[in-house]
Amino acid sequence: MQQNNGTQNTISILQTFLTGRYDQQHSLLSLSGMYSDPFLAQNGLLATDSTRSKMFPALMKIASINIKTVDSVDLSRNNIRELTAVTTLAQTYPHLRNLSLAENAIDQWRHLDIWRQKFRELNELVLTGNPITSLPNYRAEVVRRFPSLKILDGEPVGSMNLPDVTRGRTQNPNPFQANVSKLPIRAQAGFFETEQIQNIVMTFLGNFFQVYDNDRSQLMPLYDSMSLFSMSLNTGVPRELGVAGKNPHHNTFQGSSQNWSSYIPLSRNLARIHISQQRQARLAIGQEQIMGLLKNLPPTRHDLSSPDKFSIDSWTLHGLRTPEDSGILIIVHGEFEEVPTQPPRGPGQGSPLLKRSFDRSMTIIPNVETGAILMVSDTLTVRSYAGSRAWSGK
Repeated sequence: MQQNNGTQNTISILQTFLTGRYDQQHSLLSLSGMYSDPFLAQNGLLATDSTRSKMFPALMKIASINIKTVDSVDLSRNNIRELTAVTTLAQTYPHLRNLSLAENAIDQWRHLDIWRQKFRELNELVLTGNPITSLPNYRAEVVRRFPSLKILDGEPVGSMNLPDVTRGRTQNPNPFQANVSKLPIRAQAGFFETEQIQNIVMTFLGNFFQVYDNDRSQLMPLYDSMSLFSMSLNTGVPRELGVAGKNPHHNTFQGSSQNWSSYIPLSRNLARIHISQQRQARLAIGQEQIMGLLKNLPPTRHDLSSPDKFSIDSWTLHGLRTPEDSGILIIVHGEFEEVPTQPPRGPGQGSPLLKRSFDRSMTIIPNVETGAILMVSDTLTVRSYAGSRAWSGK
């Protein structure tokens, strides 16, 4: 059937909207605040209740054709009370891994039930800012509806002490479970695809962090005009349990307030930044932008004398810049201390050290003949201190 001009124009408008809201690198479709989007409003798609109600199903139909790979969807700030208007999301992306419904108006369990037993692979759900979060047994009721959840509102489900019945299981004793006290496999501190990769990576990281801590301007040769760098602040990760003030020099490690003011203006956390222009502005491209961003990050100290504080994984990647090139992906989990910027005015009056945990993903192309390294991309995530138990097994 031939489409009329009005239909074709609507399809074109929705395609343009979806293109601007899709982050291919992270397989993220951001539909936050779509019912107040100026572009859609200017083109008349929000003019009446009728057009508003038809818009989302039309969006999903177009998305199913043009955007095949979506792991995460952000539906925050849409004044959603019932999921009826957006129910087709479950049919379009049944394998969704992450979903945000933050800052909407969902206030009753029956308003969530339309997606019950949907999204069977959903890993993370965000419902903060909805009235439903204040209802009794909130967490247990959500997990009962989405049994695959690992993270709810930024908190690991496994740490919530929820009864087994919330996940649809009976509470009959499990004889196997009763005889197992812990996973009988020791946590591993890292993985290297080959010994050659390990040698390249460990030499590179040793030099990199030493220079990063002492004079970041010397890192400039690592990057070229196409290199990428971004820093993301994640304040939702639980901190290491312990007693604040145990070490007088690290009295802000655990339990007390964290100061993130140096990071917030630079952070490219895609779960919090939904405007495409801001996302682009906080992605540093090329030497000049990267060095400018590195310069604005707080001074640091990485304790390279304690290898147990770091976990490193690395393996080969191909086609980073051209189909023929060969590079290495490096993933580092570890910790660092922020070096005080204010000198002490007297005994015990200096700025306290702040200890952070971090995750860093780097893709590099090494020149085996010359030893030179090209940093293709560098992504740093900074979070509250969480220790090294995740990989040390201690």
